[in-house]
Amino acid sequence: MRLVILTEDAHGPVTRHRYRAVTPALAAAGFGDVRIEEVRKGIAKRARLFASLGDADLVLLSRKLFSGIETALLRRSAKRLAFDFDDAVCFRDSTRGRPKSLVRRRRFSHVVRSADVVTAGNPYLASLATECGARSVVVAPTPVDTDRYTPGPAPRGGFRVGWIGSRSTRPYLSIAEAAVCAFVRATPGASFAVMADCPPSGFDGVPVEFTRWSEESEVPFLRSLHAGIMPLPDDPWTRGKCGFKLLQSMACGTPVVASPVGVNADIVGAACGRLASSGAEWIGALSALAADPARARAMGAAGRAEAEARWSSAVLGPRFAAALAAAARETDVRG
Repeated sequence: MRLVILTEDAHGPVTRHRYRAVTPALAAAGFGDVRIEEVRKGIAKRARLFASLGDADLVLLSRKLFSGIETALLRRSAKRLAFDFDDAVCFRDSTRGRPKSLVRRRRFSHVVRSADVVTAGNPYLASLATECGARSVVVAPTPVDTDRYTPGPAPRGGFRVGWIGSRSTRPYLSIAEAAVCAFVRATPGASFAVMADCPPSGFDGVPVEFTRWSEESEVPFLRSLHAGIMPLPDDPWTRGKCGFKLLQSMACGTPVVASPVGVNADIVGAACGRLASSGAEWIGALSALAADPARARAMGAAGRAEAEARWSSAVLGPRFAAALAAAARETDVRG
């Protein structure tokens, strides 16, 4: 079978982690030909792309919300259509204004109703698709490649807290910023490290060890941490986050501390990390890990085991591939 994946970025994190990482599972499910196509701007370019999809057994649209006309053109060309999303794309990113958007909601409703199957990164996202009239919805979490993200030697030196993000997610760090600074100042030898696309600012005079993100340096950075953090505000956009930063840290054997928002509460069990809502809870969680290295190591090992058992590409990839294969094999019922 032929699968064509339409994405805005053929080399971006969504494509790498949701599609390229599960290529073996797609092949095992019967997709001998998997093609990734970037969606360009302009209705003429998109119409030409859509017209080239007739030989695909399944077209998977990744996250993109088209206008009604563009969605109709895509649906006309695709024998079978899947829509896959791992963010609450029917809302606006809460760092860019009010989350609710009538245009996004309308486009989202149109595309999920047009799709033969919708694959959603977590139950909250699945519920959004169901509410908008999707015919078939499958929960398909973003898997972590536990063959690539692996534990290394125990990190040395003082307790190192770390965060991975980008300039778009930097505002989320402010949730825990004051607490992290207070913890670092109060804990001898403690430090705070950031991996992102640009150096962060602020942090109330606390030095930040900055590493520019690259695919090659990501795993060594995670292995160097004593704790990884994922702070989030609680709003319609962030409730759709799939917790991938937590999974990366856990797969590397690093204990985690996170805001109890969305799927974070499901990912972070008591054995592999801590949930924190207030500044006092953030400080308490980090202080407890720093004060008990043996317990922190045990949490890291438990997180690694959890990542392998529940969230790995080996576990989740076949489920995702099976849902797509089932959709591709259904008889085309369009008029």
